[in-house]
Amino acid sequence: MIICLGLSGFFSATETAFIALPRARLMHLVRSGKPGAGRVSHIIQRPERFLATVLLGNNLVNTAAAALATVLALNLISNKSLSVLVATFGVTTFLLLFGETMPKNVAWRRPESVAFTVSRPILLVEQALSPIVTLLQLFSNLTNRVLGISAVTPQMGEEEIRTMIAAGAQTGTMEAAEAELLQKVFRFGDRQMREIMTPRPEIVWIEQGSTLEEFLPIYSQNTHTRFPVYQGTMENVVGVLSVKDLLAGMRSIQKDAGGTVTMNMRPAFFVPETKSVSETFFEMREGGHSLVLTVDEFGGIAGLATLMQMMEVIVGQMGEEGSAPEEPVTSLGEDAFRIDAGLAIADINEELELGLPEGDYQTLAGFILDRLGSIPEVGEVMEFDNVKITIRVMEGVKIEEVELRRLSSGSDWTEAN
Repeated sequence: MIICLGLSGFFSATETAFIALPRARLMHLVRSGKPGAGRVSHIIQRPERFLATVLLGNNLVNTAAAALATVLALNLISNKSLSVLVATFGVTTFLLLFGETMPKNVAWRRPESVAFTVSRPILLVEQALSPIVTLLQLFSNLTNRVLGISAVTPQMGEEEIRTMIAAGAQTGTMEAAEAELLQKVFRFGDRQMREIMTPRPEIVWIEQGSTLEEFLPIYSQNTHTRFPVYQGTMENVVGVLSVKDLLAGMRSIQKDAGGTVTMNMRPAFFVPETKSVSETFFEMREGGHSLVLTVDEFGGIAGLATLMQMMEVIVGQMGEEGSAPEEPVTSLGEDAFRIDAGLAIADINEELELGLPEGDYQTLAGFILDRLGSIPEVGEVMEFDNVKITIRVMEGVKIEEVELRRLSSGSDWTEAN
């Protein structure tokens, strides 16, 4: 009887340990060469045989325990009805406590150590019960075919990995900075170019045929490393001027009386504004491009982006050499923030844990204009759900900076001066 209870606990603990063992952790142990890791991985890769072995073994020992308990009860108690009742409740109680609850609790708390301990014995049990296990597996496969269930190898999805990263940060097994960086790597593939690009009104253009004297004043005010070059209209982009190429060809420009700064421009690279940042990044790297122009659905230039802007999606905003970057969100105290109105709605929602809706706009400024339906003035206030937004800086008709404050209670949006 005690042996049957012990075997029942063994099978229950084995089942729970292999189910609870994190697959990512097991892969790491296999790669690091831990003894027994390959054996555990071999068992997990054949879930049908493993489950058939565990369930068959557990049912056999539980049935044996019930039979033995009934025989003992009949020998000890003369009343047959009472003996069967005692045997039934006794076996059920002992199996529930020592064959199920206690072993499964231990295995759930220590899946790795339990799985490595029982891996060799469970393989021996599988070999001993191999004929019956094989029949059960064949019957299971036949049933799956009849029901139209295909065998799918379980794969770890993006959401599962993100959850593991978040759990690692919460439990302290991973540094918060590391977890944040890994989460941003996933967002790198989710973002579209229009979310990170410099919009067309902010682009600094160079006209084809511009001389050095015409270029230097532009460069002194906008120390970019690359400039898009247009001919006739800004819709007709003919190339990209690199300051590095300009400096390398400075001597030939000075010697040539008709020399222009656009003599050494490079071909322009275009992508749709809806293309993902990750795809564009790898295409630019393969093609040797450092600047990309984004095109809207009508074929017009929507904006531009550089490799640095794409990297900032992962590592955060980077400033010019020798100066710290300007933070797009600055805390002004409890529940109040100064925000660059050009910041993407998705970034604001994530950083401040807000629920601002997304729509036919990408930025906070676009959200405000969409809600107000007019060009606001400095000091104008609007409320939406649990936030109050105050316009702080305007540049012409462009919203540059706002103050956002969380409110204690939600309401629909209103406008007030």
